[in-house]
Amino acid sequence: MKLNGLFIKIREIEKNYKNFPEPIKKGIYQYPLFDINIDDMEKIINLHIGDSNIKDSISLFGGYAISVNNEIELFPQCCGLLEEIQLWKNILIENFSEFYLTECHPSPLIIKKGEEIVIICEDKYETFIPPNTKKEIRLDYNKTKEALEKLLKNLEVYSNKVNELSKTFQVDNLAKIIIWGEKQ
Repeated sequence: MKLNGLFIKIREIEKNYKNFPEPIKKGIYQYPLFDINIDDMEKIINLHIGDSNIKDSISLFGGYAISVNNEIELFPQCCGLLEEIQLWKNILIENFSEFYLTECHPSPLIIKKGEEIVIICEDKYETFIPPNTKKEIRLDYNKTKEALEKLLKNLEVYSNKVNELSKTFQVDNLAKIIIWGEKQ
């Protein structure tokens, strides 16, 4: 089981980006963040903020996937943000309160039952992507916590790379805004 990095959503890749990674699945326009080089990340950030001030920006669109035995069980959903990592950190607290991801839709409900994390993927109004997403995903709590801790370490390393662009965007810590969703 693995909390599988994070993915950002970009269309029209060939027109704008060099050496862009393959999508995580054919027909799903989500890409592994850690495989995106810094030059392409600069273009992504410029596209994301448009003509607005970076300090007023939300984090990049994307999210976190859950994979079990190298098969993705839960994909990031529409309008998800990288800053949802702040919510996923709830899992680090052994007796965390159930939570939804506040930006994406549909939003899974994440709860803890005994030694399991249960992710409930049901919504009356919207279908999860892809439509064959399991209604309930059960994960070992300790393995999920370990996977999240590993992801957070990798995210810190990637944040340091993103911060190489801080001067370009005239901020002290670009990753705080673009990845972690923290205001400066």
